Amino acid sequence: MFIDSHVHFDLCLENKDLSEENLIDELQKNDICYAVHVSIDNNGLSWAYEFSKRHKGVFYSIGIHPSSKAGVDDLHQVSAFINRIMSSGDSMDLFGIGETGLDFYRMNQPRDIQIRSFEYQVGLAKKWDLPLIVHSRDAFDETIRVLREKSPNSGIMHCFSGDRAMATRILDLGLYISFAGNLTYKNAHNLHDAASFIPLDMILLETDAPFLTPVPFRGKRNRPKYVKHTYEYLAILRNESLLRVEDSLYQNFTNLLKNRGGK
Repeated sequence: MFIDSHVHFDLCLENKDLSEENLIDELQKNDICYAVHVSIDNNGLSWAYEFSKRHKGVFYSIGIHPSSKAGVDDLHQVSAFINRIMSSGDSMDLFGIGETGLDFYRMNQPRDIQIRSFEYQVGLAKKWDLPLIVHSRDAFDETIRVLREKSPNSGIMHCFSGDRAMATRILDLGLYISFAGNLTYKNAHNLHDAASFIPLDMILLETDAPFLTPVPFRGKRNRPKYVKHTYEYLAILRNESLLRVEDSLYQNFTNLLKNRGGK
C-alpha cells in the first residue's frame, strides 16, 4: 500500500479534464491507502475540511504557505478554525499544520513577515500537538534556526531538496524527511545520496501534485497515483524490496497519526 503524504487536490482539480471522482478512484485503483491534502491559505480551509469528510483515507492540513499574501488577521483565522475543529471532537481527519515555512526564492512576502508567520504556525502545531508540514526554499539555515528555537513536537520537511549534510540537520531535530517526484530525476545526485543515507524509519514520500511529476511522466501535470513510481525508485536506490519500503513508510505515517494530540 502507498501513501501520498503531501498533495494539493484543489490545484489538481484546476485541470478541467479531471474530476474529484477521477482522483479518488485513482487512489483506490493504485493501492494508495492514505493521502494528505495540504492547504496553502485561508481560502482553502473549509474546502479542505469538506473534501476530507467526503473521502475515507484522505486527511487534510491547514496553514498558510510562505508565498501566500496573508497577514496577521489571516493567521488569527487559521487559529480560530483549528480551535473550532479541535474543540468540536471532529478532529480525526486533521493531520497537521501547514504548509508553512520560508521561501526566499519567490519572496512574495518580506522576510520578516514570513518568519513571523512561520513561528506563529509552529506555535499552533505545538499547542495542539499536531505535525508541522515545513516548506523551505533558499532559506535552509533560517528554517533550521526557527525550528531549533521553536521546537515543534513532530513534523515533516516536505519536498526535501538538499544533500546529506542538510538531511542530518533535519534529522537532529526529529523531523521526518519527505521526497517528491524530483527524487527520480537523473541528475538529482544530492537527493539520491541523501535518500540512500537517511534511515528508512524517517522517510516519507509525496507527489506535491500537481507539481514535480516523477519519471516516467515528467512534463505532465502530477497526480497522486504517480507516487508509486517514486516508491519504486526509492526501493531500487536503496537496494530494498518494494514491500519493505511500503511497510516502513506506512509505519512512519501511522506513527504520526497515532501521536497527534487531537486524535
